[in-house]
Amino acid sequence: MSISQSKIVLLNLTELCAAVFRGPDEQGWRELAIHGLPDLLGRVQKFSALPAAPLAALRDALSPHVETGDFSPLETEYVRLFIAGPGGVPAPLYESCHQDGACRTMGRSALSMRHRLAEAGLEISLASNEPPDHLALELEYLFHLCAQGWTNDSAQAHEAARFAGEVMEPWVRRFRAALAGAAPDPVYLAATDAALALLQAVAES
Repeated sequence: MSISQSKIVLLNLTELCAAVFRGPDEQGWRELAIHGLPDLLGRVQKFSALPAAPLAALRDALSPHVETGDFSPLETEYVRLFIAGPGGVPAPLYESCHQDGACRTMGRSALSMRHRLAEAGLEISLASNEPPDHLALELEYLFHLCAQGWTNDSAQAHEAARFAGEVMEPWVRRFRAALAGAAPDPVYLAATDAALALLQAVAES
């Protein structure tokens, strides 16, 4: 069974969002901004049901960096927002840090993700000390569920919709609120909005 073109575009959007939250280096940002994003936006705009507006906002947020050819501020901002900001990390990239109660890594959601990844036979593709409920890893897991489910496994497709809508979307919304409160570079806010639009689209697929 083949995947529809609109769902291929959703898979590509999942890859783009995962790449942003993995933290591209300067060359990675350049490739994404100059080649990957414009191509994806052009294909998204062909389908009225797909989220073009957040990708257009991401394109616009990246345009000053494209004009100057300097993407290094995005690397610095990634560190400030997600790894080691002055006075603390404003918006950790881990599901465990956006649940009710104290913000801490390796909480229940991290253990749940470790189990999901093991069940699927997937390996963590980030640094070995990264908790498994990192946003990029959850997006990669979602990609796996969608790719499997939309080709030949209706149970996986159902799980993809459930994981996107019930597991990821609630905490990514809380993550966005934390991010917005940290005066972020608009690139990261636009990328988060693109991820949320993606999650909604998958949940409704």
